[in-house]
Amino acid sequence: MFAPVLGAANFRLALVLSLLSLPAAFAGCSSKPAQGKTDRPAPLVSVAALEKRDVDIEVHAPVDLRPLFQADVGSKTLGYLDAVLVDRGDKVKRGQLVALIRPSDLPDQLAASKGALAQSQASLGLARTNHDRIAQLAPTGVVSQQELQQSEASLATATAQEAAARAQLGVFAIRLGETRIESPLDGFVVQRRLDPGALVGPPGGGAIITVARTDVLRVFISVNEKVSSKVSLGQQAVVTVDALEGRSFYGTVVRLAPFFDPTTRTLDAEVQLPNKDGLLRPGMYGRGAIILDRHAGATVLPAAAMQVSDNQRYVFVLEGNRVHRKLVETGYDAGEWLEVTKGVNSGQEVIIAGADGLSEGSVVRVSRQPPSKPAASSASSAPAAGPISAN
Repeated sequence: MFAPVLGAANFRLALVLSLLSLPAAFAGCSSKPAQGKTDRPAPLVSVAALEKRDVDIEVHAPVDLRPLFQADVGSKTLGYLDAVLVDRGDKVKRGQLVALIRPSDLPDQLAASKGALAQSQASLGLARTNHDRIAQLAPTGVVSQQELQQSEASLATATAQEAAARAQLGVFAIRLGETRIESPLDGFVVQRRLDPGALVGPPGGGAIITVARTDVLRVFISVNEKVSSKVSLGQQAVVTVDALEGRSFYGTVVRLAPFFDPTTRTLDAEVQLPNKDGLLRPGMYGRGAIILDRHAGATVLPAAAMQVSDNQRYVFVLEGNRVHRKLVETGYDAGEWLEVTKGVNSGQEVIIAGADGLSEGSVVRVSRQPPSKPAASSASSAPAAGPISAN
């Protein structure tokens, strides 16, 4: 009678005991992974040391090189091109013979002018003889005063006609000399436009060759309104070209446009570049910069180190194996570099990669970047100075 009741009670007791043992079992299981757990490694970051440089404040613009002088050489005399004595790329001197023209009717006109001069000279001689004879007879009363006046007028007319004929002959002689085409300047033949046999001279002729002076080149650097007041004559400028990478060419601002371009709102500053060695060629494309100011001993910060949050600029400075957040104030922006005026000093190391997720006092692993070279386009003579744009 009591056996079934006792068996049910034992069953309930065993069930309660098993339930009570479950937390201990779970605790035992969870403790095993905890014993094998490892610490998370510190984030890997790259750092660079801040440098102190002489920073040139510049205004930049793309430029194309142009010759100082360029002239299209043609003929003032109508005729046919008889010979072209130079070709593209030839070096020429001022006054050098470069082409010959065969005039169409100029020799006939010159011969006619010589005949007219001879005729006028004969008329002048006759008029002078008559005038002398009448002048001798006038005091004796053999000839009248009217005849004397007429002889004087005839002499004056013959003299004027002789002068006109002589001048006309000079004109044709000059035109004949203009059939010899000479270079108007020292330089190189840029282009040969016509070949022998072409009709040249007014009204249908054109330029025979184009000559340009290349020992001095010029570029025009566009300056915006914001910095135009800082540009003046005599300032140093530097030009780099794609064809001569790593080379810088220096010149001087020699001329400023009197007004702004109404379309671009920029002012053209003309810079002349010496080119004695001929490395630069007209038509090359490059970049020009005018040095407005120089900040000596400025601290320069890589742009990759700059962080911005809530309108505040800051960097992470490495001290030991920890980083500290430092607020900074910057000067001129060069794109890849920034001038720092407050907050950090030269020699300190800042985080330039891996700054995401860092906070004040974070422990990091460091990968140091070798010192970087300044940009080659800097106009500073100091090799450590990087270009700073004022645009």
